[in-house]
Amino acid sequence: MKQLSREAFDLARQFLKTRARAIDRALFERRFAGAPAKTALVELAHFQNDDGGFGHGLEPDVRTPTSSALATAIGLQILKELDCPADHPMVKQAVEFLMTTCSTATHVWRIIPTDANEYPHAPWWHDDGESLARTFDSFRINPRAELVGLLHHYASLVPARWLDEVTESTVACIETAEKLGAGGGDDIVCAISLAETVELPGRAKTRLAARIRAVAPVVVSRDPQRWSSYCTPPLKLAPSPHSLVADLILEELQSHLDYQIDHQAPQGTWEPTWSWGRLYPEVWEQARLEWRGKLTLDTLTTLRAFGRV
Repeated sequence: MKQLSREAFDLARQFLKTRARAIDRALFERRFAGAPAKTALVELAHFQNDDGGFGHGLEPDVRTPTSSALATAIGLQILKELDCPADHPMVKQAVEFLMTTCSTATHVWRIIPTDANEYPHAPWWHDDGESLARTFDSFRINPRAELVGLLHHYASLVPARWLDEVTESTVACIETAEKLGAGGGDDIVCAISLAETVELPGRAKTRLAARIRAVAPVVVSRDPQRWSSYCTPPLKLAPSPHSLVADLILEELQSHLDYQIDHQAPQGTWEPTWSWGRLYPEVWEQARLEWRGKLTLDTLTTLRAFGRV
């Protein structure tokens, strides 16, 4: 079993402290040095808009400043990690944004705003005649499942009957999705996020677990040759040993942990496995730097969760 050496960890830490985004630096200090939440909250606030949603490239491949469901899910996950209560202003405003932007007809959130095309963005985020809705199955699972889980965590801020309805609709979509986990597996990751929500009612958890555990061993990518491309590698499905499907892919997880240790870059980072091609080359370099910080933080967090640091 390979371990990340002290020297390798120190290289990663040095990169995070000197070149990563301020929000990723603050989260590193919070996770690894027990720093107070205040610094991370101050940095996260820079990404929140007056409407309560998050934008401004919190997801580095989408550079629009406009609030999005995608970025707001990330923002709320950070607020949850920082143990922010429901009455915290940033939480209340984010939930209010979600309540005002959820479709009353379909109970879904459009993943990114319509103006995203007007700002630098990765090619897969370009919306050509509602192509994003087709790609993301009308947003019925991604980002909805993750957002519903977050709303259960902050359930005191939303109407109980409405939350029950949107939860049932989301669970039913996950149960019946024809290709759950296809492509890069982002939909099944959202489903896992919902299923692992502590506050989710037990019946919904049972239904989700049955579907997810049946699918995960089929869609996980076991071939290390593919892990440097867009796929569903083991640690994406189970970033901690306590994850819902970790026990189903134990061997694959250990191989992927070894792979991550072996593929740390010389400067101490973990690199994105994608690029924007020829689109916005100068902006991509900035986005790539931001991803390097986030991926390095997340990889260190995962390696520590599995006792590899």
